[in-house]
Amino acid sequence: MITQVKNILFATGNSSKLLNARAVCSKYGIKVVQKIFEVDEIQSENAEKVALDKANKSFSLAKRPIVITDDSWSMLGLNGFPGVYMHSLNTWFKPEDFLRLTLPLADRRIILTQILVYTDSQQQKVFTMRTEGKLIKEVRGSSEHASHTITTMPGDNGLTIAEAYNKGVDRSQRQSAQIWHEFARWYAE
Repeated sequence: MITQVKNILFATGNSSKLLNARAVCSKYGIKVVQKIFEVDEIQSENAEKVALDKANKSFSLAKRPIVITDDSWSMLGLNGFPGVYMHSLNTWFKPEDFLRLTLPLADRRIILTQILVYTDSQQQKVFTMRTEGKLIKEVRGSSEHASHTITTMPGDNGLTIAEAYNKGVDRSQRQSAQIWHEFARWYAE
């Protein structure tokens, strides 16, 4: 039985990530409080290095325990592109742009590498999870993230990420939410 609610700051401007975090953490008695910081991300193809830098900068601004996440999306048919630059591509590309880029690919696998970093004045803990999805050959669903309309992930019954969210699936049960379960179990102790 959860008797006391713990709070954690989550540095993100991404509403989808915030909803995922809250859906999971609430089950562990953790209240996720959004904090938006303008931090310059370093340019690196090393996803963990980017996440650690972002965590350090966010903690420096918050001056209290904080968690950040950073995702890297690697299309295997494109030698791992775009990696840590998926956020930028989702800003520039429409779903049809992603289709033009990916339709000719024989290898349609896409690897999501999620990195969650908890930082306080005493420690920094890194959680990492890799999930293999698939690029489909048509746009399905609507999302502010164009890549979500052409990507399916395990456990979503063939739905694109956009369709899964559009249908209101339980965000805490999606495979991509498992990194939050891992964090929440650790943090709730």
